[in-house]
Amino acid sequence: MIKISLPSGRRPAIGRRKLLLGLVCLLLGIQTLFTAGWTGSRVDIFDRGDARQVNISQWFFGEIAEFNDGEIRLGDWVLPLPGAWFWPGLKLVVAGGVPVAAEIAGCNLWPQVPLPTAAAVLFQEGITLGPEDRIESNLGSNNPFQYIRVIRVENTTEVTRETVPPPLVRRPERTLAPGHEKVIQEGQPGVRCYQYQVKKENGVEVERRLLGSWMEVQPQPRVVAYGSRAYPAVTAARAGDTLKVIATAYTHTGNRTATGIWPYRGIVAVDPRVIPLGTKLYVEGYGYAVAQDTGGLIKGNRIDVFLDSEAEAIQWGRRQVTVRILGQ
Repeated sequence: MIKISLPSGRRPAIGRRKLLLGLVCLLLGIQTLFTAGWTGSRVDIFDRGDARQVNISQWFFGEIAEFNDGEIRLGDWVLPLPGAWFWPGLKLVVAGGVPVAAEIAGCNLWPQVPLPTAAAVLFQEGITLGPEDRIESNLGSNNPFQYIRVIRVENTTEVTRETVPPPLVRRPERTLAPGHEKVIQEGQPGVRCYQYQVKKENGVEVERRLLGSWMEVQPQPRVVAYGSRAYPAVTAARAGDTLKVIATAYTHTGNRTATGIWPYRGIVAVDPRVIPLGTKLYVEGYGYAVAQDTGGLIKGNRIDVFLDSEAEAIQWGRRQVTVRILGQ
């Protein structure tokens, strides 16, 4: 190993003193520089078109109101931001906020933003947009009335139900007389479902589109039988003919007969297809009579004799008699 020895003397001590002296001078120089540079320095402030100068002694500024007489408002744009370091020739810019008429989902706001953009308004008001929301605005235009409208859009599906009346099914029934009906089966209503896509803007429905429909409950038909029994063909009786008929009786109803006269004993209701009106008759058990009336139930070989009282009509009842046709 080779050992190098310094020459004898006091040179190392002199070097350390020079180093310390240099550091002290450097610190004094920095202090003098900052003190001389900032004490009494001026900052240019441009506030909403007005320019002025202020003297400051801070190395950095905190609240802008310290230099703007407390006139900073929400929405003002300030550069540089609070907390920035001062430097020689610093220019502090304060731009007034732009008033904006904002309608957010039907609620009215009046924010002031430094830049009239949709993003600035939404950010300042803490508004987030949904995936289907939309914006209407004229921000950034030359119109002095700046507005923004946020429309909340919601798309949902909706199912509605509708009652379906039972269908009517009519069937002929030979055991029933024509004009008569009989319910064979009472129907049951059904239920039909409709699925819609519903679009709402700010909670108000603006569009409804049918997606499809289906039967949830099938209706049961109402079955009605109607009379289809045919009456046998009849031939009008002629003078001298003798007929076997079913005879019933009726009394005063307060109405005139089919021929327009008031009923009296000796008048008989007939089926004109069998016994023409005006025909003179002899009815077994009743006597001589004239066919002057008709009846809804008097069909075919059937007659209805007139009696003066209800008691007589009840006593007559229903019987089979022989009728002789005497002629007109």
